[in-house]
Amino acid sequence: MKKLILLALTLFAYQANATVHTVNNNPNGGSTFKQIDEAIAVAVSGDTIFVQGSVNTYNNFMLTDKKIVFVGPGFAPDKNLPQIATIAGGTIRNTDAAGSSDGSEFTGLVFNGQLIFFDGFIGSRAVNNIVIKRCVLKTFIYIGSAGGSSTNFLIESNYFNAGGILGSTGSTYSNFIIRNNVFRGASPAIQALSNASDILVDHNLFYTNVNVFSACRFFLITNNIFYKANAGGGNNAIALSTYTNNIAFNGANNTPWLDGTNNVNGGGNLGATDPKIVANTALNADVDNPVLDFSVGAGPAKNAGSDGKDIGLLFDATGSLNWANARGARLPFIFSMNIVNPTIAPGVSLNVEVTAKKQN
Repeated sequence: MKKLILLALTLFAYQANATVHTVNNNPNGGSTFKQIDEAIAVAVSGDTIFVQGSVNTYNNFMLTDKKIVFVGPGFAPDKNLPQIATIAGGTIRNTDAAGSSDGSEFTGLVFNGQLIFFDGFIGSRAVNNIVIKRCVLKTFIYIGSAGGSSTNFLIESNYFNAGGILGSTGSTYSNFIIRNNVFRGASPAIQALSNASDILVDHNLFYTNVNVFSACRFFLITNNIFYKANAGGGNNAIALSTYTNNIAFNGANNTPWLDGTNNVNGGGNLGATDPKIVANTALNADVDNPVLDFSVGAGPAKNAGSDGKDIGLLFDATGSLNWANARGARLPFIFSMNIVNPTIAPGVSLNVEVTAKKQN
């Protein structure tokens, strides 16, 4: 049993100076907190809330004026008897009081409802410096609504299933990195980021017959695959943006970089070109499965990005930018546990073998 204790200590060593609050709403889950709001109520800025996998959906939560790291097990953890942490939705906001939700992080969670960064009330302030990684979003990330200025969002290695990113034409946006995500089934996938600057859309896969953009401007669009998806700028869907090293295939618009108002073809773009994604049959059928093999084989996308990497999703051999690892949170977890001597005499030690893994 000492191994289990040591593993638990290692699990959150990176937050040594913070408190970790565990939430578990499984029957007989054993946690002090059954819902996320209960843990938020006692947490202080800098704490971590570990939302454990459950057979039940967690209620909507609201985070106000606190910087919290939310961690779940991942959207498809590679372990025996995997469970995911499904959440009905969440709202993150700043009031005019002391404290701030700026700098909060969300990793390894599944959101059935909207994840909202809200500034639409009297005395509100925009929420900034946000990280959203390795989550499933089944509807939209909604950012801003009342003329605020949202900045420094990292949206990385997520699976958007009929979901996307939604802004407001009354707000401003800057320094967004939207990277290494899969967007499936949302039309448009990214919308209402028109008062924007320094928005990077890089190394993503958009598939199904949808429009990618609506009311967007001043984007840098690089190294993406648009598979059946229309990433063009018709009807001012996107304007004043630059496309570099993208591939468009099997869609209504296979040359989106030639479309729209004052958009720029930055070179390296390939139209009507099969990127040779391994799971191309599933993509053509619009299959919903975040663990499909989205890598590319030998062909036009291989090592053809502006950075020398594959166009489309990243599968870096080292570091965290590998879609194959995005299914799990970057935490050690117990993969399997075996009691070596289930029958023992009094005074004899119980031997337990634990196999643990860590996603990069």
